[in-house]
This record gives sequence, structure tokens and C-alpha cells, in this order.
Amino acid sequence: MRHLRRTAVMAAILGTCATALPVAQAAAAGEGRRAPGVERVSLTAAGGQADGESNRPVISGDGRSVAFESSATNLVPGGKAESQVYVRNRWTGRLQQVSVATDGTPADGGSIAPSISATGRYVAFQSFAKNLAPGRNPEPGSDVYVRDLWTGRTELLISDKPSTRGSSGAPAISADGRYVAFTSTRNDLVPGDTNLRSDVFVRDRWKGTTKRVSVRADGTQVGLASVQPVISADGSKVGFRSRDLTDVPEPPSDPAGTGLRPPSSTEFYVHDLRTGRIELAAHDRDGRPVPVGGGYSLSPDGRYALFTSRSATVVEGDTNHRADAFVKDLRTGVTRRVSLAHDGAQADGHIYDPVMSADGRRVFFVSGAGNLVPGDTNDGPSDVFVRDLRTGAVERLNVAADGSQDNGGAGSLAIDLLGRTAVFDSSGDNLVPGDTNKVTDVFLRRVK
Repeated sequence: MRHLRRTAVMAAILGTCATALPVAQAAAAGEGRRAPGVERVSLTAAGGQADGESNRPVISGDGRSVAFESSATNLVPGGKAESQVYVRNRWTGRLQQVSVATDGTPADGGSIAPSISATGRYVAFQSFAKNLAPGRNPEPGSDVYVRDLWTGRTELLISDKPSTRGSSGAPAISADGRYVAFTSTRNDLVPGDTNLRSDVFVRDRWKGTTKRVSVRADGTQVGLASVQPVISADGSKVGFRSRDLTDVPEPPSDPAGTGLRPPSSTEFYVHDLRTGRIELAAHDRDGRPVPVGGGYSLSPDGRYALFTSRSATVVEGDTNHRADAFVKDLRTGVTRRVSLAHDGAQADGHIYDPVMSADGRRVFFVSGAGNLVPGDTNDGPSDVFVRDLRTGAVERLNVAADGSQDNGGAGSLAIDLLGRTAVFDSSGDNLVPGDTNKVTDVFLRRVK
């Protein structure tokens, strides 16, 4: 029964139980017949190397499509030397530019920060272009767009008004493409936005409604910036960084007893879109907020909040003085540290970008630690790891087929729904044969 419940949850996340889940499971079965190994994704349509940097990859829930941003000029004909968003269909090999208008006209400004739906149909992204869709005013700044790869339509998420000022960006799209969380400095998206700060919003594309989620439980706004939203795949919860959204007091260890913390030390909150509840996700054992950094995420079903923090007070026995990865069960309130070495030892380096597979068994993260797996001697560059929470086994993913260690630094980690495929960027030139372009590329690793 437990397995059936988990399968049902994954099916709901993917959208249509009758079609989407079998697609993902079939893809996983297909991957299982192929030996795990690293592939380079950021190649031209003809298989050539990119002539510019490629980074910040994301992967669809079914593992079929990988979107990324790149400043390469040769990925598609007519490419420009500024960052644009691309997507590669791994099953067909097709590469296309996402940051184009409905008629196919390329963006006339830079485009970044892709986020992709479960089937790869929708890609949300941030762009400074002015020619992608009607409703964009000529004022400087960026907007959020959603590209439907099945119909070829590009939509401006929220139309500008002639008097609109401010920018929107950092989109995060739900598995079915219905909800898009984003950050904006605009003050015309919802009534009563007078704090003159960046806020986090959620757009319901089906209903055409917008909600500000970076507010206190009583709906009052905060006077500090709220940024960097993440959304659970099922669209039920949105996480973000902010300050003072709850009545929980600050810890007594603030600098000089002033009650203040460095500006970069912000807190991780989760807003439940179904209940309206705001919860502090990162806190010490007494429930007081701890600063987060280095990435955070939500599990696909929204039950778990993952974050990194250098605080030694989140769990007992934290003595490594490093940023660790933690998982909080939002249902039970229990938080545990998950970034331990293969032998259970504490990591001797910082941890970044933790993400969890839909079954809750695997946690992936980036780290410069050298003791997580045996034989890690590349000393300095960050690596990509996966830890099995049931067995405690840890595996390093950014290694070449012959076992060679990455001679660059890896980061920008993302995984598919089942945790069978991980994507990341790396400046290393020894992960695949023939890597001679001397720029950061996007890579993919199938996981056992």
C-alpha cells in the first residue's frame, strides 16, 4: 500500500495519471537498459561544440527535455552573442531556441533562468527582450514569458501597462504548467503593494489570476525584499527567501546583540497555496530562524523543504563549521541533516543546491567536500553527489566514463522526477571525449 500511495502521488505530480506517469516510467526503464555515464547536452543541432558558455540547466519531470541558457552563437542558425534559452529533446536529439516570439523571431534582448514543466511542453524564462509577445511596454527591465513547445506560442506571463515600472524574473513553473512563481519589483500586480520592494508572486495561468505570497499570515506586507522562489511540482507550495514573515523571534547570537544580521543572511519560508499558511522552513532546534544560502528546494509533492545553512544549531552534533544540507518534513516538523559522507562522517566542505527525488529516497547536491566518497582528490572544484537516504550510500556523478575526476567545477544541479537523471554545468574538459571548446558546458548523468 505504501508503494501504491507513492506511485499515486508521482502520477498526480506529472498531471495525467493515464499518460504522463507511464511515459516517465518507460523513460526510466529505457535509461536502466543503458549504462550510466556522462553526456554533453549543450551541443549544436549537428552535434558540434558550443562556442560560448552554457549553464543553468533544468530537466523535465519525464527526463526527456533539458533546457538551459547559453551565450553561444552557433547552437542554432543566426545565434547572437548574448544569453538565450534553449531546449534539447534527448529522445529525438532536436535542439531549438526557446526565447523566440510566436512567429519564430529571436529575442532582441538577453534571456535567462529557464524552468520547465513535467512533460517539457512549457518552458518559463526571464527575458529583457521587447519583441517576444504583445503587451510588453518599451521601458527597461525584464519580464517572464512561457513558451508552449507543442503549439509554438510564446506568452507574456502578465501584460505590462503603459505606466508599468519594475522587472519580473526568476520563474519557477509547476509540473502541469499551470502555476508560475516569480519575483517582481512591480507594484501593479496586486492591490495594496506599497512596500517598494521585490516580492514573490504566483500566477495561475488557467484562471489568469495573480497572488502575492511573500506576505505575513494576516496578509500584511513586509518592508524587506523577498526573492528566489521555488515551487513544488504539484503546485501546492512555494518557497522563497525573505525576512520577518512570522512572529518567531531572532536568535540571541546576532552580531553584537543588535538584533540585526548581515544583509545576505535571509530566511527560508514556505507558503501553502491551498491553506494560505506561511511556515518558517529553516530554523534551529528551538524554532528560531537560521540564515540560508547556497540553494534550497521543495520535494515534488511539497512535503519536504530542503535547504543549506552554516548554522550549527539546526540539528545536534553539527560541528563541521560548514554549510550543510537539511530536509524538513513539513508534515511532522522534523528536520534532519542529509549531507553526510558515505561512512556517516560530516562533510568537510560546503553543500549547495539540494534536491530530492519524488519517492523521497534520494537527495542530490553539489559540494566541494573531499570526504563524501572515497578517492575524491580533485581538491577544490565542486562535485555533484547523490545520497541514498535509506542505505546512506553516496555516489559522485560528475566523473568520466573511465572514472576520471572532473578537472573543472560543477554546479547548477537539477534532476528529473524519479531521480534517474541529473543535469549540471561544468567547466571541466575531461568528462566526455573531444571537449575542446574551453567553456562551461551542460552535462547529463544517468543514475543507477
